[in-house]
Amino acid sequence: MKILVAVDENAYSRYAVRQAARLAANTWADVVMLAIEKNRSYIAEEELDPAHAHPRLRLLNRYRADFLDALGPGVDLYDGREDAPFVRREDKVLEQDLSGRKTFRLHLRGGDPVKAITAEAQAEGCDLVILGCGQHEGGWGRGSDVPGRVADAADCSVFVIREEPATSRVVCCLDHADISQESLELINQWVTIYAAGLEVVGVLKKGELREEVEAKMGEVLDYYLKRDVHALIRVVDEDSLETFIESGRKDDLMALWLRHKSPLQRLFHSKRVNALVNHASSSMLILR
Repeated sequence: MKILVAVDENAYSRYAVRQAARLAANTWADVVMLAIEKNRSYIAEEELDPAHAHPRLRLLNRYRADFLDALGPGVDLYDGREDAPFVRREDKVLEQDLSGRKTFRLHLRGGDPVKAITAEAQAEGCDLVILGCGQHEGGWGRGSDVPGRVADAADCSVFVIREEPATSRVVCCLDHADISQESLELINQWVTIYAAGLEVVGVLKKGELREEVEAKMGEVLDYYLKRDVHALIRVVDEDSLETFIESGRKDDLMALWLRHKSPLQRLFHSKRVNALVNHASSSMLILR
């Protein structure tokens, strides 16, 4: 697994870093940590110390320390050096390579945050983007809707973590049969990490659960039962699904399997995915 952790200066990014570390410790993941700064062509970069030319490098170094601390004792996957240099790559990304047994890189990109995060995820071939989000607002700058727009635009799965990550229940909404093994394992990881309960929600279309969805729900239940994860089953009509998701508790993790052919993808078109992620009370996991 390859994880991209996108960070800014707000406290929720520190929560996101810690949760990314917990997942990395469980999965031995390759990790890229990304900060974004405004493009400043007027800066004479070669005449300044890198830390003064790019203040976000100090932010990255603080989160690097948080990430390594959160891995816990006995987890020796990455290089803990503090003096590794940042190097400018051909694609203008500033990079500090802290790889050990597994890849760990700090990256600084310039430009629009949504474009920077999605471009980084695609360039690095990431399986999962993790980023923080304020309660009932997107954060990432006043009036910003960055987390929702990233969740909508990214090709890979996206986990948007609220300020309070004390998750006690994972709720997975399913409306189609095209579910990847990686997404099942990702849910299993979070259920295990949080010691949380699991609910699998089938989405009714015109009051009926389609045959292929019912069959897939059975397969999903068998998958988790074999791993000693017991799941509750419920169904929700698609007309009330958005309200159901928005009513999730602060200690819930709401997960949506969105695929290009998924009716959920059509139901939650771009603007609604954006609004749902930015305004929900719970953390949101978009699975692809």
